Amino acid sequence: MKKYKHTLLTLLYLTIFLVSGYKLFMYFYTYYETNRSLEEIQAIYKPVKEIVTNEHHIRQQFEQLQTINEDIVGWVTLDGTKLDNPILQAQDNEAYLEHNYKGNFSRAGSIFMDYRNKIDGPNYNTIIYGHAMRNGTMFGDLHLYADETYAREHPTIYYDTMYEGYTVEVFAAYETHISFDYIKTDFANEIDYATFLQDIKAKSVIPALTEVTVEDEIITLSTCSSRTFYGDERFVVHGKLVKR
Repeated sequence: MKKYKHTLLTLLYLTIFLVSGYKLFMYFYTYYETNRSLEEIQAIYKPVKEIVTNEHHIRQQFEQLQTINEDIVGWVTLDGTKLDNPILQAQDNEAYLEHNYKGNFSRAGSIFMDYRNKIDGPNYNTIIYGHAMRNGTMFGDLHLYADETYAREHPTIYYDTMYEGYTVEVFAAYETHISFDYIKTDFANEIDYATFLQDIKAKSVIPALTEVTVEDEIITLSTCSSRTFYGDERFVVHGKLVKR
């Protein structure tokens, strides 16, 4: 009987060891795979300054990206961080939660645009989603905007679409629950939009570093909370879009 119990305990400990080892391996492999795939596409994407006379002309730096995946519709960069990513857009907001830009399964997913937004605009509020990876990839460094000093030293993010280039002037950052409709894309009228802008400014933990009015279009960067990383809490950064 004792020998039987000893064998069961040995098998139990071995199973726990193997499962824990597998989970640890997958944890580190996720970061390895994410870094490798991002380095590959970053080597391809080369920002080009150009004058576009046709708003439906695909900019030169996106031509090769489109041959990799037609869902690549933009690019987002935050200088001094690991955020230097293609932006994907699918027919829903589920496709790129756990798939990279190649369409392969990835726990890190992709940076992706809300399916309701139009890549050729206009959009009152363009929504971009991404996981907050602990090594700073994807939207992992977005939480830095919770600090006022950092926000003042890094007031701009760069956002490019297939048709336009924008400087994002950050004006709000905060943690919130998904019950707050910060991903609202359509507004009944200017009063509705003005109220929305007022609400997000009021929630912000940093001062508005630029003036934003109903005449402006904004972009919303959404990721999981720095406190939980799971559940219904989100960290949000809003910025005003200024064409370059």
